[in-house]
Amino acid sequence: MISLEKKFYNSLNQEYLFENRPKVAIAVSGGPDSIALVFLMQNWIRENKGKLIALIVNHQMRENSSEEAVSVKRYLFKKNINSVVLKISKKNILKFNMSQARENRFSKMINYCKKNNIFHLFIGHHYDDNLETFLIRKIAGSNFEGLNCIQERTVYKNIRILRPLLKFSRKQIINYLHKNDFHYVKDPSNKNEKYSRVKVRNFLKQNSFYLIDIKQDIKLIKDNIDDYKSMIYQIFNLINIEFSKNMIVFESVNFFNLDKELQIKLTEIVYKFFNPNNPYLRYKKIINALNIITKITTKSLVISRMSIKKDNNCIYFTPVI
Repeated sequence: MISLEKKFYNSLNQEYLFENRPKVAIAVSGGPDSIALVFLMQNWIRENKGKLIALIVNHQMRENSSEEAVSVKRYLFKKNINSVVLKISKKNILKFNMSQARENRFSKMINYCKKNNIFHLFIGHHYDDNLETFLIRKIAGSNFEGLNCIQERTVYKNIRILRPLLKFSRKQIINYLHKNDFHYVKDPSNKNEKYSRVKVRNFLKQNSFYLIDIKQDIKLIKDNIDDYKSMIYQIFNLINIEFSKNMIVFESVNFFNLDKELQIKLTEIVYKFFNPNNPYLRYKKIINALNIITKITTKSLVISRMSIKKDNNCIYFTPVI
């Protein structure tokens, strides 16, 4: 059987492109996924004569978060891995939930990479994370593209986000850690069922027979996502009558005759075009805006950094500066 290490290195070398002597950052929480990733990357970086920095975020969501961050830093130092602790300001901690912790952590790491000219940020999501994410989004009513879940390669604010462990299961990662006697932190929140992800994880453990269908659905979506995106852009081109950096116009009748999900997707594409540095727009905001704009004709509606206006013939999207 081919080892996890060999599969991991083969994947990096054959499926990813890097500059000579690559400079990379690794998100390290101290949990099993990130610890496995940082040690796998340490060997790969050594072979490619690059540089690696581990980013440890002190999220300040628990009383001992500072101690945990320092402990992880010390452990990595003993293993000859450079690291830095990034501290979240308490003024950015408002809701004390997992979602906010992720957003704060991600923003902090992206900003560090930009300031230090690091183009590659590695994150330790694995295959089981994708199964859980799929079920969470399915329950929440995500559309076809949303159900495509976590991606191996994305770009955000000109930083390349890479998740090579998505090919590997939690069990494979734990076996790799035990085999090499690597230590990791057990996050107590992973047992707290007030978090939806923990509930879903426990549900899948107790009802493993659902995994076959979930895996088939994920594969079906991945196999067809490119055709779906192509269809969206074909529709965009068919009903678009003006396209410029200052205005995008669709034929009103054709736009509102589309399925609501397609209307939402086209609105999202337009928003991303006008706001490439901040492309995320909440699903509920788009739905509310479209519901309102169908009932008005001359009054314009502003949604985040974009204005929407409709008349009898057209629907107009313009950026708000």
